[in-house]
Amino acid sequence: MQRIDHKALFKLVLAVLDLTIIAGGFMSAYWIRFHTPFFPPPPISNFGTYFRFSFLLGFVGFVTLYSAGMYRLQQPFFGIDDFFSVVKAVTLSHLIAAAVGFAVRGRLPGDEIETYSRIVLAISWLLGIVLVTFWRMGYDMVLIMLRKRGLVLARVVIVGENDFSRSFYGLLKENPELGYLPVGLVEEDDQAALEKTIRRGQVDEVILAARDADSNRVMVLMGHCQQEGVVFSMVPTLFHVLTSQIQIREVAGVPIFVLDERIFLRSSRILKRAIDLVLGICALILLSPVWILTSILIRLESTGPIILKQARIGKRAQPFSCFKFRSMRPDADAMQDELEHLNEAQGPLFKIRNDPRITRVGRVIRKFSIDELPQLINVLRGEMSLVGPRPPLPSEVDEYEPWQRKRFEVLPGMTGLAQISGRSDLTFDETLRFDFYYIENWSPLVDIKIMLKTAPKVILARGAY
Repeated sequence: MQRIDHKALFKLVLAVLDLTIIAGGFMSAYWIRFHTPFFPPPPISNFGTYFRFSFLLGFVGFVTLYSAGMYRLQQPFFGIDDFFSVVKAVTLSHLIAAAVGFAVRGRLPGDEIETYSRIVLAISWLLGIVLVTFWRMGYDMVLIMLRKRGLVLARVVIVGENDFSRSFYGLLKENPELGYLPVGLVEEDDQAALEKTIRRGQVDEVILAARDADSNRVMVLMGHCQQEGVVFSMVPTLFHVLTSQIQIREVAGVPIFVLDERIFLRSSRILKRAIDLVLGICALILLSPVWILTSILIRLESTGPIILKQARIGKRAQPFSCFKFRSMRPDADAMQDELEHLNEAQGPLFKIRNDPRITRVGRVIRKFSIDELPQLINVLRGEMSLVGPRPPLPSEVDEYEPWQRKRFEVLPGMTGLAQISGRSDLTFDETLRFDFYYIENWSPLVDIKIMLKTAPKVILARGAY
C-alpha cells in the first residue's frame, strides 16, 4: 500500500509543479515585458488580469502534458520524445489559453485592457519550454536515484520460457532505474503458478516476453490480468510489427482485416530526399576536419586504400557500392573463412567482438562510427538515406527468407531505429523488428528523433564494435 502511495504522491508533485512552472513562466514574462528596459514603452496593463490568466495557462499546460502521457512514470530517462512532448504541450497550452483569453476579454469583471501582450506570450512560450524541460530533467534524476533505492517501482512478472524471457528478466533485475521490480519468472503454460505469483506478490504488471506465444494462452492470460486488476503488456513479435497497419473493412456485412501498405508515398519520398540532401551537405561540410584527420591516420598506420567500396544491397534488392573508411587489414576478406568459427552473430550476419583483422585506428573509428562517414556520398548520390535499415552484404541477403526482403522497400540508411536501440548487440530478429517498425511508421519527425538520438549513442560508443 505504501508503494502505491509513493507513486501517487510523485504524480501529484509532478502535476502541481508543472502547473506552477508554466504559470510562473508566464508571470516572469510579464515582469520582463513591463519592468525591464529591453522593450519599447509598455502599454497600460492590469496585473490581476495577467495573474488570473497564468492559472488558465498552467491548467491547460497540465492537461496537455497529461494527454501526452507525461505522468505515467514509466520512462526511465528524459529523452528526445519527452522534449517534443513538452514543446507540443507548452505550445498547445499557449494557443488554447490565448484563444480562450481573447474570447472572454472585456466580458469578465475587472478586465480593463483589450488584449494580452504578444511579447509576453512569446517570452512565456520560450520560458515554458526551457523551464519545464530543465525541471523534468532534474525530476528524472531524483526519480532514478529513488528507484535505485527500491522506491516507485512497478512490481512485474515476466511470462516466458526461453532465453529471451530470462535475459529480459535479468535486465530488469539489474537496472531498477527502468522502473520495474521483477518478482517472478513464470512459464507461459503454467497458469497455476502465474495466478499464485500475482496473488502473493501484489503484482502491478504482467509482461509476456515469449517469441512465439500461443494466441489462446495470450487471451487467457489477458483475461486473468483483467480479473485481478493487473496491467498486461507484451514484447511484440515480428508478426505484430508487420501487421501494425491493419485496417478493418466490411464486405457483405463481414468484417475483414486488410494490411494497409503505406510505404513512402510519392510526397513522402520527395520530402525525405530533400531532408537527406540538405542535412547531408551540411554534415559533409561540418565534418570535413574529421575526414581529413581520419584519412591521415589510416595512411600512417598501414598501406592500402583509405576509403573502400563495399558491395551492399539497397532499395529493391539492387546492389550498390557503399563507401567506408578502411578499418581492417588489406587482406581482411581473405581471412573471413578462417574466422568463421568465431562468429558471434545470429542469422545471416558475421560479427566478431574482438576481430583480429581490425587495425588500431580502425578500432577507434568503428567504436565511434567514424568509418561510416563516407556514406554521406552515398546519401547525396541517392543510394542511401540518412535514416533507414542498414544495407546488408550480398552474402547475408542470400540467406534471407522471402518475407525478410521487406527491408528493401526503402532506401538503406546511415543510422536507423535498430542502431539507436542496441547497435551491434542486437540479434538479427531484433534488428528486423526495429527495421519493419520503422518502415511501417515512418514520418519526418521519426527521422529527426532517430538522428537526434544517434549523436549520444555514437559519442558514448554504446553497442558498437
